[in-house]
Amino acid sequence: MKVYEIRVQRALSPSGLPEYDYALNPYVGCLHGCHYCYAIDYTKGPPGKMWGSVVYVKANLLEVLRREVRRLKPGVVGLSTITDPYQPPEAFYKLSRGAIEVLAEAGFHVSVQTKSGMVVRDLDVLKRYREMVDVGITITTLRDKARILEPMAAHPLARARAVEKLAAEGVRVWIFMGPIIPGFNDSPQDIEEVVRVAHSTGAELIYDKYRPRPMADARLSANYRKVEVSEGWWARVKKAVEDICARLGARCVDAEEEWAAARRHRR
Repeated sequence: MKVYEIRVQRALSPSGLPEYDYALNPYVGCLHGCHYCYAIDYTKGPPGKMWGSVVYVKANLLEVLRREVRRLKPGVVGLSTITDPYQPPEAFYKLSRGAIEVLAEAGFHVSVQTKSGMVVRDLDVLKRYREMVDVGITITTLRDKARILEPMAAHPLARARAVEKLAAEGVRVWIFMGPIIPGFNDSPQDIEEVVRVAHSTGAELIYDKYRPRPMADARLSANYRKVEVSEGWWARVKKAVEDICARLGARCVDAEEEWAAARRHRR
């Protein structure tokens, strides 16, 4: 594992995701090293080529962010979109914690997404700005096999506990069950276990299929197996998810439907 500090000229960038106005990525690369991550295809240099082993820390991020929020129109910020904001270096640098404070104070809404239980470290900040923050925690499966594809991320049971703690403190929390991968986490048993966490905590569950991209697909093939996603497979899995959610009374949304709704809202 190698961590390097870099300096940046920009903190916020326009988001390519319809639900966000801006993206904020405090780090380049991700030490969680998930083999399916789409961010591999969008990360240049050593952090992308040596995915999971090298990360760049944007050491002056908060300084730049404080300048930007004074001139930019407040909107919704995705923290983060191509890296995990609570990966190991965050324990020392606290860039994500600082960014939430700066953004919320300036009237921006912050939407956090992570695979780390470290997010509960910042419960004081999340509670203070609960009207300006939501937290999404990715759980692809609750089983130990998560280590196969998410080698350095927090154990999914730790993530489930983080969801419970956040919800208990009144922080708006949601679960991202994605990607759902053929033959890995697409069984009714895998799906129901994650849906039960969402139902018991009152968290919304957003689910999505694996979307092959060249570099991520090559890494997944090398560390797991070649994955083929067909429309017929996804139709069956989607129905299984919706049936389980309906039976348990959980609030579940297909990611594509959420994106479509966000696009309509922004017109």
